[in-house]
Amino acid sequence: MKAIVIGAGIAGLSAAYHLKNAGIDVVVLEGRDRIGGRVWTSRDFADIPVEFGAELIHGRSAEVNTWEWVHKLGLSTWHWNKSADSMIRTEDGAWMTMGQARRASPALEATRAWELGDVPEPENDEDLATYLKRIGFSELQLRYVERTFANAEGDSMRYLNAKAHAHLFKDSDGADDYSDYRILDGYDSYYEKLAEGLDIRLNKVARGINWAEAISVTTIEGETVAGDVAVLTLPVGVLKAGGVLFDPALPRSKREALDGLQMGPVMKMVYQFDQPILDRSIGAIYARDNPPMWWSPSLGRNNGDVVWTAFFSGDYAREMLDLGEKAALNKGLDTLRREIGQADLQYVQARWINWPEDEFARGGYSVCLPGHYSARQKLAMPTPPIYWAGEASAPHHLTAMVHGAYFTGQRAAGEIIAGR
Repeated sequence: MKAIVIGAGIAGLSAAYHLKNAGIDVVVLEGRDRIGGRVWTSRDFADIPVEFGAELIHGRSAEVNTWEWVHKLGLSTWHWNKSADSMIRTEDGAWMTMGQARRASPALEATRAWELGDVPEPENDEDLATYLKRIGFSELQLRYVERTFANAEGDSMRYLNAKAHAHLFKDSDGADDYSDYRILDGYDSYYEKLAEGLDIRLNKVARGINWAEAISVTTIEGETVAGDVAVLTLPVGVLKAGGVLFDPALPRSKREALDGLQMGPVMKMVYQFDQPILDRSIGAIYARDNPPMWWSPSLGRNNGDVVWTAFFSGDYAREMLDLGEKAALNKGLDTLRREIGQADLQYVQARWINWPEDEFARGGYSVCLPGHYSARQKLAMPTPPIYWAGEASAPHHLTAMVHGAYFTGQRAAGEIIAGR
């Protein structure tokens, strides 16, 4: 049996790794000139690894398979203690640690602890804002949710299916199962090892997939690669853009799945400074303006370049896209200046990472739209000889995370192995 894996992101690498280990001949076609997909570690921006894509390990539960590789490879990690090492500009203008702000503001605390009490479950057709209003959230609380929770989930609340996010209504800052960790050695230390020994062919952009019986993938250059089965890991944005032609056409269930998902406009701007801009014990800022979320990959290191990353999605990202790169970088710097009270702050260099306009991603990660709770499950269902992977096909509680993408690749490989 020969398997073709389309995409060398984490899902594709995971699928290929597990197929190869099962003795199946596998080739990976990747449109980019690098592996990793939306996980992208830069070794050139600073003297420390800087993540232009996915950055954190989310939690330590048994489902977070990244830890298996961290331990296997002996990688170093740093725990983000959000309550103590994160500063927040509250809606009333106060500047304090997240822990202090949560103790001082019941309105903020409700949006971080998510102890909602006896409230009705979200409906499938409710967006997050509508649901939170229905259970009594104030406008103040909704602003906090937009700045923190929704921004992290990849889009503005009107695009987030409330039912699909209900599992996240818990304290992600406290319990270790939901805390965040950074791989100090860089995420590439993980994904390059995952790719070791695989037949990966870069700069191979899939344009046509014939799957009438076996599989035939035609690249943009006209090259054809044949196989018995394929694992398709292309992001939702790429599939919806119509750049890949399927013969025969995809079944209705897949079209319905794609209609219920979209790529959130998730972006980063990364700045390097010639000296610390805050005490080195402070590693994150929740800003009141755009961009609303900042963190420093320098935290957890005793030396090295000072780097701060701005993370923003949804309408925050749409505003920045309208501005364009130069104006957006300046706006980000202005926000940072105001938050830390340094009007003359200048950066050494800055980088704009524009995932929405990346032709191989067309967004940061997928969001499930109101009214389409079952979309991810429909996308994940195998349609032999095509099997489906990628973070958009993960269960709701595993999407938008590296370990969720890995899970989908492992799942698709398992489906092929079981059916051979």
